[in-house]
Amino acid sequence: MRLGTRSCAECRRRKVRCVFPAAHPPCQQCDQRGIPCTAQQPGGQNIESSGPLLSLGDEQLKQRLADIEINVRDIWASLSQRGASPSLKGLLPGAPSTTVSVEDNVGIGLQSKLDVENTAHATMPNKSNKADDGCGFPDAPLITLVKAASMTEELQFASSEPSINGNRASDAVHVPEFLMLQDDELLTVLAATVQYWPIWPPWQYGALPQTMRTLQTGGVEFAARFLSHMVRSSHPCISAKALLWLSLCIQQAPKTLQLAWCGLSQEALLASYMQKADSLLTSASTGETLHGIEARLIQQKLYMDMGCPRQAWLSIRRAADWALLLRLHRTPAQKRGGSREAAIWTEIWHLETSIALILGLPSTIPTPTPSSGPQPRGDHDDGGGCDSQLQTLQHRLCYLATSVVSRNQSPQPSYLTTVQIGHELEGCRALMSDSWWHDPPPPDQPFAQLYAQQVTKVQYFLITKLLHLPFMLSADTEYEFNQASAVAASRGLIGAYLGLRSCDRGRFVMCESLEFQAFSAGITLLIRLLSPVPRRRPGDDGNNDEDWPLIEALTTTLRCTEDLMRCNVARQAAEVLGLLTQAARGTYAGPDRYDVILPYFGKITITLSRGRKTDILGGWDECYQQQQRPASSSFGTIEFSTNPFDLVHFSGNLEGELGGDWSSMADVDIAFDWTQTFTFDDNHHLS
Repeated sequence: MRLGTRSCAECRRRKVRCVFPAAHPPCQQCDQRGIPCTAQQPGGQNIESSGPLLSLGDEQLKQRLADIEINVRDIWASLSQRGASPSLKGLLPGAPSTTVSVEDNVGIGLQSKLDVENTAHATMPNKSNKADDGCGFPDAPLITLVKAASMTEELQFASSEPSINGNRASDAVHVPEFLMLQDDELLTVLAATVQYWPIWPPWQYGALPQTMRTLQTGGVEFAARFLSHMVRSSHPCISAKALLWLSLCIQQAPKTLQLAWCGLSQEALLASYMQKADSLLTSASTGETLHGIEARLIQQKLYMDMGCPRQAWLSIRRAADWALLLRLHRTPAQKRGGSREAAIWTEIWHLETSIALILGLPSTIPTPTPSSGPQPRGDHDDGGGCDSQLQTLQHRLCYLATSVVSRNQSPQPSYLTTVQIGHELEGCRALMSDSWWHDPPPPDQPFAQLYAQQVTKVQYFLITKLLHLPFMLSADTEYEFNQASAVAASRGLIGAYLGLRSCDRGRFVMCESLEFQAFSAGITLLIRLLSPVPRRRPGDDGNNDEDWPLIEALTTTLRCTEDLMRCNVARQAAEVLGLLTQAARGTYAGPDRYDVILPYFGKITITLSRGRKTDILGGWDECYQQQQRPASSSFGTIEFSTNPFDLVHFSGNLEGELGGDWSSMADVDIAFDWTQTFTFDDNHHLS
């Protein structure tokens, strides 16, 4: 016999049959032996045979259950007092204050918003379907906590999406609670960055309904609900994509924003989001889908905005590998007009080529067949403020960037190839009007259009500068055209950068890589300005009166960006430009020896004689009037060093990158192919 049968304890011990009479105990065996008849487990018998003792146990159990429920309610009430958002509570009826509860309470509203029945992108169960039908307390605190802890997926994505192995993760993704912003903080972050959403690729937002082209059309409140659901997807790539998109918002949010609930600074929270997203993508590396590729593209944007082009390169390379395995590069021609696959592959090619140009690396992406038409758009891509003509320009620029990359990787870079690429760049310039290139952005221009316009200008002038810069540094007079072209491209790049930063919204756009490219253009301009006047070539356009104010405006803007965005690249760039300008004007106030390594450019050294430092009385303009005076003993030098075709890079870890300490890398032993020294005398004459 086993424990829990109707046998009494004595019959079970003796292993005999226990026969109960029709009336109450004792059983027949115990009655014959004259011993007490004791049940095995009094609390486990039914009410009819349990007696007063078992009724008392049942009452005690009910009381304990009531006490536990009261305690849970008290704990939940105390958590709800930690700053719940009334606005989000109104949107999510009955929802507790933390965003973990959003998933459990927005089913009905979000279901109607997403039009679940008519879209293959996402489905959201009704809240009433999630509770057990036999449960009489669907809103009880314990049930709510269990459902919140389970984090089961509420978004089911189309199974027809390409996948490397055809499988998806079946287990729910565990997102640590400290990563989740509170309701009001989530709404605050989204509201502070919603104006910048149009400049982010719309098709990266995730599985939006066919009727909703971009996430911002649903508003901040809908975005909070939608992203909260995506974060809790059982598909790790979907969850990672949501975390990375929220990382974009956190990165772009004002630096004065306080996120006190999570106990982390803005930088620490951003690092936590990105680390968790990367681990999710790594765990899904054997079952990648389009969601994972899109997540990697968002990840590279984060790294580029942080001034980490090498890490961005690694992200785009992983995305390219997965896209090649899914054969996105062989997307049928009939689908290239607007398919998601074609848009992803085009984006990968554009980004990989641009980063390869900056890093001096070869491009390993198969180059698509040249097309005069605009690039393909995804189903949810509204162009990000780009018209078809601007998209055509962007597409052709990527082909030319590929040509520059190929030239730089050649053992013997061809000057004929450089001339040919230069002619094609001029043809691209003709696609837009002269006023588009030269006039400042109108104040009433939509920000998305303004951003697309200025960034495209930056891309054009960057390609032109990098095309001609290696030959500009040559002492051969044969390359006067290259010097003039590189200098003009540097002016244009700085002008495009200042045009973006001059508008109200543009001042707060976070992109440290953009600051560095503008700074590099300023260095190129300074190399020409610091060249001695007698050595300037006849082809120079003599725009000194315009170039120095341009350098000063760039320096001022970089300092402003440092203050607003806490940008380490802008801080160091402004410092270098400021010291070079001081040296040229005869007001140098820096250290006696100043060494910096500029990543992907070269080295700058300023050496000053201690005895002559206090003799600086005049300014840069005097050097033009004192050209014929005999040179006296020098008091300082400025030395530029670089490798024209092999940009300076560093092996080792990827920490810091553009945002690292440039002066700490000055002791690294690097061989340079080109060095130019400018010597100052006591009359401030560069000789």
